[in-house]
Amino acid sequence: MSETTLTRESIVAEAIRLADEGGLEKVSMRRIADALGAGAMSLYRHVPDKESLVREMAAEAGSAYLYPEELLGDPDWRRRVHIAAETDMQLYLRHPWVLLAHAVPRAAQSRSSATCFDWLVEAFTHLTGAVDESASLALLVWNHVQGAGLGAVGRVLVAPGSSLDGGGFVAGLAGNPLADELPRLRELVAADRPELCAALPMLHSGIDALCAGFAARYAR
Repeated sequence: MSETTLTRESIVAEAIRLADEGGLEKVSMRRIADALGAGAMSLYRHVPDKESLVREMAAEAGSAYLYPEELLGDPDWRRRVHIAAETDMQLYLRHPWVLLAHAVPRAAQSRSSATCFDWLVEAFTHLTGAVDESASLALLVWNHVQGAGLGAVGRVLVAPGSSLDGGGFVAGLAGNPLADELPRLRELVAADRPELCAALPMLHSGIDALCAGFAARYAR
């Protein structure tokens, strides 16, 4: 690619490809430039630094996982919270590095993230009647989803290129000698509870618990 045809979009697309393949650590101006057939310094005319690049990457990845606009205004806030949670989880499963990018406040405040947050706050106004209280509930939901996302893709974040297959903490107790020493964990391992070992069922179970608490708080 000649420097005259080098664009911000092509740089961001290649950076996302590299991050999907090897995590954020694999993303460098040199690797991007080599892949695009351009000089490394030429990239800085489009993206000033890596922090800005990661922000652009997170925004671009998130733009494909927006909450459904047609549900804006729908009073069924519980259903909308479940939809938002699963949408975010699908984003993290597809692009695990976004979890780390969102740990940087500037990277998290893209148009796509702001639009989704506004959507979720609006959903909760049908419960609370107040924007500030709705924002508090939306943040609690996002915290839960990010924690569930970390459990689902943590292996890939620690060792890029690893498989996402795995059952999480409870599944890992099977065959762990520590579980044999602790009676409640021994009982848990013997129980047939596959939903405790799967990311999406645990995600939605947590959302159900949060929503029950929210409804009780506002007596609805």
